[in-house]
Amino acid sequence: MNNAPSLPELQRQFAAAVAGGTPAALLDTVSGKGLDPAARLQIYRNIVHNNHAAALRTAYPAVLKLVGEDFFESVAARYFRDRPTSTGNLQDYGADFPDYLTRLPEVSGLAYLPDIALLEWARQESILATDAEPVSITEIAKTTQPDHLRITLHPSLRLVSSAHPVLDIWRFCQETDPGNLELSGKSQNVLVWRDGPQIAMQEIDAGVYAFIAALLSTEPLVAAHETALQAAKDFDLSQCLHWLFTNGLVTDLTNDIH
Repeated sequence: MNNAPSLPELQRQFAAAVAGGTPAALLDTVSGKGLDPAARLQIYRNIVHNNHAAALRTAYPAVLKLVGEDFFESVAARYFRDRPTSTGNLQDYGADFPDYLTRLPEVSGLAYLPDIALLEWARQESILATDAEPVSITEIAKTTQPDHLRITLHPSLRLVSSAHPVLDIWRFCQETDPGNLELSGKSQNVLVWRDGPQIAMQEIDAGVYAFIAALLSTEPLVAAHETALQAAKDFDLSQCLHWLFTNGLVTDLTNDIH
């Protein structure tokens, strides 16, 4: 009777092994070729861990700078163990790293750290987003039913809202010799988008944030305007629309008439 595991079972055992465990049954199937089977598996485990840690370092350079190399590597190893990836695409790896940071008691003194991670993941999503051609602001004049107008924004656009000055902290981390981090205590809303090959970021006020968030939720222009005015009575619709069009962030105008 053949008791050898099937190929799918071997693959599951191997995946578990490189994630940190070493199923005893798997060792019996490994040909060490001069190495102990467990040592040969460790080679694969190190490669996989290093690749995933490198992906986190690439996605979260500001977090890395704030906590230091040694601590970041320790957290990366635990994250790999606790949140195994469900996809083979390393560009997706780390999506829930900001949430993971909120659960680490060691960083409770750095209350802003998870939001810095949120900002960095927004940058990651933005650079990888699909492209779309912008439309001219003159297209609004052709709209026959402005009350039913829906505005589609560029796929790379992301919003981050934080109780901390996350954009200021992120910029601090880009300095080669930044000195000591001094927190202002203010909150910041940040708009992130892809500008050519680069990622652009800008602080925005509560009205602009609410307006763009409403558009991203596919609210009609009129409803989005009302939402913005609830957040900030001085919200200037014309100014905001002009800025969005000027920066190529409007990609479609449609009339939502049923």
